[in-house]
Formats: sequence, C-alpha cells, structure tokens
Amino acid sequence: MIIREIQPQDDPALFQLVRNSLKSAGLAIPGTAYFDESIKAMSQFYLNHAKRQYFVLVDEADRVLGGAGFAEYNGSWEIAELQKLYLADAAKGKGYGTLLSQQVEKAAQKAGYQQMYLETHRNLPVAILLYQKLGYTSLSAPLPGTKHSTMDHFFIKNL
Repeated sequence: MIIREIQPQDDPALFQLVRNSLKSAGLAIPGTAYFDESIKAMSQFYLNHAKRQYFVLVDEADRVLGGAGFAEYNGSWEIAELQKLYLADAAKGKGYGTLLSQQVEKAAQKAGYQQMYLETHRNLPVAILLYQKLGYTSLSAPLPGTKHSTMDHFFIKNL
C-alpha cells in the first residue's frame, strides 16, 4: 500500500468511497459530509493550498482504498480539522486509519497548525476508538462554526 497526495483522477473514487461509507453507517443524511458538494471534486479543495492537504491510500494498481486530510477549521490558522477519513472495507482492520491519521497530523503541524479538531458520530464506533487511541481528547460540544450538525462526538488534540 502507498500513501500519496490526492490527485484529480482520485476524485470519482473518493466521492464513491465517502458516499458508500456514510450510507453503510446510516449517515446518508443532512448534516453529514454525504451532502457536501466538495466531495465531488476533493482535489480542487485540497491541492495548491498551503494550509490544506489530503492523502490517499492506494494499492499497487493505484486503486483508491482510503484517504484523510486536513484544512483550516472555521477560518482559523491555528486549528486544523481532520477531514474525511474513510477506508474501503478491504483496507479496514490493518492499521491504515492510524497511518493516515498520523500522516495528516504531521502535515498539519508542518503547515503551522497547533491543534487538530474532528467531528464524528456514534454510528462510527471504530473511528471513535481510533481517535481515543491516537490521544484525542473528547469535547462535550463542537467548536463554534461547525458545518456538520448531525455529528455528536467531538475531539481535539495538541500537535
């Protein structure tokens, strides 16, 4: 497996991965990334922006098996948001979520962020366990300016 930066040709596969993952978790509902227009062309959001980056997990044939990224949270240059960490079923349970998260954290720190924030949902218990394992602290409420109102678990970590 290879972790590399997002490329425009990854957009269709990532769009399907995000939509299928949320649908299988019962989260194909308003207030989730399922309805974000940006998931149709994620490379446009992340590429050529010094404070954003997205990493894609691919197999030897360059097939997309997962991804995760970061961007400024609500316009902040101090807090990054861990965004769109998704894995195909074939990549789950092999430590790739940890590797992607660590890659995102290192890149966000290099970009100058001091903290990493994220939002998730109780329907994603494996994700919640991952974030706890990685040292994220649970918050009782989202940070101001959240866009995904359906999310019900919030975490932050000093980088």
